[in-house]
Amino acid sequence: MQDFLELSLSATASGCIYGLVALAYLLMIRPTGIINFAVGEWAMLGAFGGFFFLTRFEFPYLLGMAAVVALMLLVGWGTERLAVRPLVEKGAPLLAPILALLGMLVIFREVISVSFPPDPHPVPYAFEIQHQKYFIIAVTALVFAGAWLFFEKTLWGKSFEAVALNRRAAALMGINLSRVTAAAFAGGAGAAGLAGLLVSPNVSAHYLMGVPLAIQGFTALVIGGVGRVEGALLGGLLLAFAEQLTTRYAPIPSGYAQGVPLLFLMIFLLIRPTGLLRARGA
Repeated sequence: MQDFLELSLSATASGCIYGLVALAYLLMIRPTGIINFAVGEWAMLGAFGGFFFLTRFEFPYLLGMAAVVALMLLVGWGTERLAVRPLVEKGAPLLAPILALLGMLVIFREVISVSFPPDPHPVPYAFEIQHQKYFIIAVTALVFAGAWLFFEKTLWGKSFEAVALNRRAAALMGINLSRVTAAAFAGGAGAAGLAGLLVSPNVSAHYLMGVPLAIQGFTALVIGGVGRVEGALLGGLLLAFAEQLTTRYAPIPSGYAQGVPLLFLMIFLLIRPTGLLRARGA
């Protein structure tokens, strides 16, 4: 029983990380339809931000966390301004900004790889090691509660929803599409960077850490559904429990558990591409 409780706590903390990455995808997909696979590299940047502020300059943890989130908001805004907005304004097809963002993925990774030595870089825990999982769960709960309140109770959130339903009609109603898109990318970068910061004490900051997080986060989003904020968290938790249970109890080598996200991704895309939670409008 004790073993299962420990596994459940570990899976919940991992699921929260996946949920935050899934939320980053969702914040951008809903109003724009753009799938930004550079989200994983944004999580990597958040981890290196933690190393920079918390390890190298020894900021207090909460101040360092705020600095990382602020930095990532700026990165998200700058990415939208440089790689997405010019293409959208020229009427380019939806595939164009997606490909441009794949190019940004390579740029982010290469900038970090040439700026830091290839060895993993340690990032301190917020509290003692045994309490880090509780901290991850608490921070994730606050973020998702804030995101839910944003979409459900604020005018800006309603603007996001309106743009998601019909961009042309939203523009005719006076909603600034460029501002909504910039805010979506900034928020997505903030969520991804926070996920990278929270997971970095366990895995250390490394320039190749982004790809697994991108796959796990996108799979969590597909499982939970793009239409609901809570779907991102639900998908992350289900995926993490599947991974942990497979690793602990399945009679297969532990390395095969890394294929669980891809297996779930294929199953849901084939059987239920809308995810477990449908959008309320549906």
